[in-house]
Formats: sequence, C-alpha cells, structure tokens
Amino acid sequence: MSRLSDKVAIITGAGSGTGMGAAIARLFAREGARVVVTDVQARAAALAALAAELREAGAQAAPAVLDVTRESDWRAVVELALSAHGRIDILVNNAGSLGPQGGLEAIDSAELTRLLNVNVSSQFLGVTAVLPALERQGGGSIVNIGSIGSLVAFPNVNPGYAASKGAARMLSKALAVELARKKIRVNSVLPGFIATPMATNFTSDEALMQALAAAIPLGRPGQSEEIAHAALFLASDEAAYVTATELVVDGGYTAV
Repeated sequence: MSRLSDKVAIITGAGSGTGMGAAIARLFAREGARVVVTDVQARAAALAALAAELREAGAQAAPAVLDVTRESDWRAVVELALSAHGRIDILVNNAGSLGPQGGLEAIDSAELTRLLNVNVSSQFLGVTAVLPALERQGGGSIVNIGSIGSLVAFPNVNPGYAASKGAARMLSKALAVELARKKIRVNSVLPGFIATPMATNFTSDEALMQALAAAIPLGRPGQSEEIAHAALFLASDEAAYVTATELVVDGGYTAV
C-alpha cells in the first residue's frame, strides 16, 4: 500500500545525495508521492541527478533551486509545484546548518544571525509560502526537521546552533496550535547524532565516534533512512490525529 499516494511534497535540503533530505525524497517517492526536491544553487547538479533517479524508478519528481532564507525563492518553488501538480499536501523543512565547528569562541553575531535565518526563519518562510495552497484544499502536513540540540546542550558545539534549534522547536509548536483549526498539522522530527554529510567533522574522528557510540544506548549513530521513516509517518494520514508533537529519533541519547 502506498502511504502517500498522489500527494505532492516539497522537500528542502535534498541535494546532498546521502543526507536526510535525499533519503526522505526517495522514501516519499516510493510511497507514491510526487516530489519537488530543493536545495541551494551549488547543489543544482546533485538535485537534478536525484530527480532523474526518482523518475527512472517511476516517480514524478522535479528539482528546484531554493535558498530557504529568500521569500522570493519560496514563492517560485510553490508556483512550480502548483503549476506541475495543482496542489501541495506536504512540506518537509529539512534544510539546516550546524554553523562553525567549536564552542562560543567559534561564533560571532553575524554567524548567529545566519544560523537563525537558515534554521528558523526558513521554516517560517516555508510554512507561510505553502499556507494558501493548504488552506484552499482543506489541510495538509508540515514536518520540520529539528535536532535534539533543542533539548540538550552539547560541549564544543557553538551555542548558536542550540539557540536556533530551540527556536525552531517552539515555532513548530506555535504554528501547530495556530493552524490546527485549518486541518493543517505541524510536527517536528528531532534527530540525534545521524551519520550524514553534514556530520563529517564527527564521523571522520574515530575516537570521537567511539565516545559518541558509548553515550548512545543503542550503541551507534542513526542513519538518514531512519529519519525518513519518522518523517513519513508524520506526513501520512496515519498521523491524522498527531500535531504539535516532537518525534525524537536519537537511539535513546536524551533518556540518559
């Protein structure tokens, strides 16, 4: 059974090839969704390759360059989706940034502003961009990919990352309450340590990887596909009574 049959999904940050956005796009396409995959101009070629891969597998997929901090880019992506498919059912706000490696000394006010724009303002812009379409058709699902960095602090990780993810977590809750009467659900997935291209500064350090694995009850980092399955549940009609929630996918890290 296709869990997203005939639904149209916009997925941001899908251009890494092996990261969470690409994994979400592949899984959604397998489950019947028509997908618009987006990322920044520097990843345009990778986006085109992903869309071609999905089409070869029998899905409907289109790439679109999107700077998630630019309102005009969001308008263009929404227009593309509506022109091609006539509707939008799902938005997955996956794009994000860790910012500079290091603690407080690694970040300045300009970088803090950039992180807030990429990790928080982008999700607000995405929701407001798709909102008219969701309202016209009587509902939809928004899935915001956050981080357990919104729940706990990490040493030697710049505080701007935690601040931005904490703000995004509460933005999701506020939007969920605001939009519930319109039958628009807003939920968050909060990944723990996931072995993605963004995390190469961790995965390339064997000693650090061993220390991280020891701190995770399941004894390993997560995979992008495991985040994709969490997003699939929240996007699907199986989660019709789920809104304003946070699905933590961290191998048990925040429980200890």
